[in-house]
Amino acid sequence: MDKNKNVYDELEQYDFSDGEYLEKVADKYFPLIGEFLISFSILEQELNLAIADFLHDDCHETGFVIMEKLTTSNKIDLFYKMYIRLESFNNKKHKAILDSLRRQLDELNSFRNSVVHANWQSLTKDGMVRAKIVVDNDEGFVKFKKVPMVPRIIRQKIREIDSLSDKIDRYKEKAFQF
Repeated sequence: MDKNKNVYDELEQYDFSDGEYLEKVADKYFPLIGEFLISFSILEQELNLAIADFLHDDCHETGFVIMEKLTTSNKIDLFYKMYIRLESFNNKKHKAILDSLRRQLDELNSFRNSVVHANWQSLTKDGMVRAKIVVDNDEGFVKFKKVPMVPRIIRQKIREIDSLSDKIDRYKEKAFQF
């Protein structure tokens, strides 16, 4: 399946997601989803610290006051916008690293949103789960965006999160050395 192609189910008249398949595979998914969410929380804390350190290196209070009501997506944007200013004084290699961090953060945040907002009762044998309700304004239909959500993918995303947490920490340390 082309991972860039969106897959949709169209709502007929009523939505019936019975969760029958989920009941059979719940033991595989529950621990992975929990591990994924805890790992993402650690990643988000690294992002918080990178922002707080940038704003005030003697304490984190100012940064956390600013971040109090921000979504994760807003934090990613803030992180990028603050550090890109530093990169205007550094070489292109540092900007490429920052761009890569942002892309990875955006991708993992999107996946996290799919995990959190998925209709897990809609999980199918081929590992697809409804992740979003979409109203097609052109055709007037309600559709459900489906994404692949098999244990292998969740485990891979956990590894990506762990790696990205380390990369952000290393990047932050190097960013201030110019």
